[in-house]
Amino acid sequence: MGVLALSPSWETYKISTGINMPKQNRSYKKGAPHRDARLFIIIAEGEREDSYFHWFDARNSRLSILIVDRPKNTSAPKYFIDRINKAEEEGIYSPQANDQVWFVCDVDRWREQIEALRLSCEQVPNWNIAVSNKCFEVWLHFHSGSISHPIDVSCAELKSSLPGTSVGEFNTHKYCPLIKQAAENARAADTNPGAHFPDLMQTKLYKLADAMLEVLGHNW
Repeated sequence: MGVLALSPSWETYKISTGINMPKQNRSYKKGAPHRDARLFIIIAEGEREDSYFHWFDARNSRLSILIVDRPKNTSAPKYFIDRINKAEEEGIYSPQANDQVWFVCDVDRWREQIEALRLSCEQVPNWNIAVSNKCFEVWLHFHSGSISHPIDVSCAELKSSLPGTSVGEFNTHKYCPLIKQAAENARAADTNPGAHFPDLMQTKLYKLADAMLEVLGHNW
């Protein structure tokens, strides 16, 4: 696999954010053993994201989900590449050409780190990033329609006001089957589809949902 030369902008972000390089020797090889299911590798900030996407693992034979572990104090985006590198080194994950790696994060206070991560995704085939603004709960709210909250609402309020929840907890069995509806709602609300960073109270997670639904197909 050829790796693009790093641009000065990437190098500047790498130094300022402490984000590491993608591995140079990822084995996207034609001769690699073929998996029956399309594998989505999710590297996310929080446990709520993990629970959401893990729900889809083996929902049908076409899709498999691998949630990459989050060691203590490594939830920030600058650690995401370290986490997937470690998964490869430990034999938890062996890259193949049809895999999709998705980094799932919130704008929050990480904008510079996310930009560095986004630039690194340009260096590796099949690496993608999906950002929510302000937090993952924006995506969850789109499962029940549009968001009526003002843009200055806090993430804590978004968590506590999730429809059909108790004390801010969400039930994956109620939310996850509505992923197509959520993707449609989030896409319709996206005022700048070509941008990498969503505006406030918007999310790019519908792009990951679209990719999953393309594999899941209809009536999954």
